[in-house]
Amino acid sequence: MKYQNFFILSFLNLILLASCDSDSLAGDSYYTFKGETVATYIENRPDSFSVFTQIVKEAGEESLLATYGHYTAFIPTDEAFAAFFHEPTPNSEQLKAKAGQLSMKEKRDIVYNHIIRSTAIDYLTKDFTEGALGTSNMNNRYIIISYRPNEQGRNSILINKMSEVIRPDVELHNGVVHVIDRVLVPSDETLGALLDALPDYSIFAEALRRTHLNDSILETYDMDYQNPYTTEFVNILGYTMKPLQQRRLGYTLFAEPNSVMQAAGINSIDDLTAYARKYYGNEAADDATDRSNALNRFVSYHMLNRQMSTNAFIYSGPSTSTYYMDKRFEYYETMLKYRLIEFRAGNRLNMQQNGRYVGVDESRSNIDGANGFIHSLTDMLVYDETVMQQDVLNKRIRFDAYAIAPQLTNNNIRWKLNNLDGFGGFTMSPDYCGDYFKFNDASKFIMWSSDYWTNYQSDEISVRGWYDVTVRMLPVPPGTYEIRLGYSARSWGGIAQLFVDGNIIGIPVSFNYTGEQPQIGWISDEQTTDNGAENDKMMRNRGYMKGPNSVYAINGQKTLRQNVGSLRFIVGTFTFQDYAPHYFRVKNIESELGEFHFDYLEYVPVSLIDSEDKD
Repeated sequence: MKYQNFFILSFLNLILLASCDSDSLAGDSYYTFKGETVATYIENRPDSFSVFTQIVKEAGEESLLATYGHYTAFIPTDEAFAAFFHEPTPNSEQLKAKAGQLSMKEKRDIVYNHIIRSTAIDYLTKDFTEGALGTSNMNNRYIIISYRPNEQGRNSILINKMSEVIRPDVELHNGVVHVIDRVLVPSDETLGALLDALPDYSIFAEALRRTHLNDSILETYDMDYQNPYTTEFVNILGYTMKPLQQRRLGYTLFAEPNSVMQAAGINSIDDLTAYARKYYGNEAADDATDRSNALNRFVSYHMLNRQMSTNAFIYSGPSTSTYYMDKRFEYYETMLKYRLIEFRAGNRLNMQQNGRYVGVDESRSNIDGANGFIHSLTDMLVYDETVMQQDVLNKRIRFDAYAIAPQLTNNNIRWKLNNLDGFGGFTMSPDYCGDYFKFNDASKFIMWSSDYWTNYQSDEISVRGWYDVTVRMLPVPPGTYEIRLGYSARSWGGIAQLFVDGNIIGIPVSFNYTGEQPQIGWISDEQTTDNGAENDKMMRNRGYMKGPNSVYAINGQKTLRQNVGSLRFIVGTFTFQDYAPHYFRVKNIESELGEFHFDYLEYVPVSLIDSEDKD
């Protein structure tokens, strides 16, 4: 099987790398190196890092930074601690005395705020982009990268918009150190409290208070979730899986600054209320806390129940064709019930055919709170029914399996699975994603990823056993759509019955037929005289389509359209009368070993099918 071969090869590669390494091995669970580790690097330089070294030791974390692994450490100097302790001159003994007075929690927080522990990545400055680094720190908070011009005419690197990198890329045996000039102190404030402290957003902040929607984005963890797993790893069909053991919550809040409001003729909360009524009506006009109230709906459309920095809105990995990079897109459901927002490459929101869109002001965004981010907008963001139905969302809407449930974003699963360091992937309990994914106890639910596989956005969900899985699809505007399932056909694929909104759909589907089977009739475009046009029609008549041309497979060697196993199954045509969630269900009817491979889904308005491109 492909997965077994992949992990066997990975294991052999690790053995070969270890045998070629001249550094000695010691201990039961980690390497000891002859060269410097992060721990020895800071300890060997007491003139620069005596305070941080002391805090690491007194927090009981010295062995952490001495072990083999991948650590990205942002290390503050003694001068940085002088500013932190409000000491005008960096007297080492005074600083160390003050550090000793910190509580154990405070010391550990300082250490964890400055350390990223990854399974396979050391973040060098060449890997930095504006926004958040891809792995959270050991306090489960994200490190924010930004840039500002310096006196030499180059860009200085800022960490969390407050600390400058003064010595980058010190590569060590177990990671990399970036020396910084300020101690990192992430805010513990909620997004609403952060917004209240920003005078340039006073109108939007007042709207957030009046609607009481700030009460909806207070929590950091779902304390009601009970983890059913008693071990760190579980065995599923011979693979070592890591179960998700806590359910972190996260939010993204978009806000127009007062200057943008004023450009739209809005100078007060009353002006904003009148503006909102143009788009959202007069229902419950006297109660801004009512979810049907216009101001409430306006603010709700600015909120997502997933935590994302500006560089995490859109997939940027290697499975996107080069020519398609500036056309990339993502769709997310907002906290305005059943209403989508579209993100285009370049952080352009709800882009219309005439080129108009709402932009994100990168320089004023990535305001990091305890459980999410605030981003600044360049224009007024509203859900205009006519514009959204007839323009922005009147197109093929493709969404990855991992984009559906916010829990997968908030708990560092989406786009984070490519380097799993010795275990096969992740699994979760049937209730972990709430209404977004539901499955029976007989389902063997596996989440994994690799840039070398034939998947949209490099990840996939594999379900085995006597599965019965229901997926809450993205809500779309009322209309008639063709729904398609994107998957990879495999010899171990199973046979399943499909359902949409509780209704059985046709006869059971075999997911083990690759494209060359006569039931599908896939022919390579290169073997046709019309670039596959006639073959596309023949496949559609059989209920199938080739994969999209905009997605690379097999590490960029070919696209999904060129891959005989990458298929789209046409589930059917459906008419939706109202804004509402829609449910896609798959039930195994053949064998416990048969797989349901879930990669992505598509909605396509039926009026656009004849003119649809191959991307």
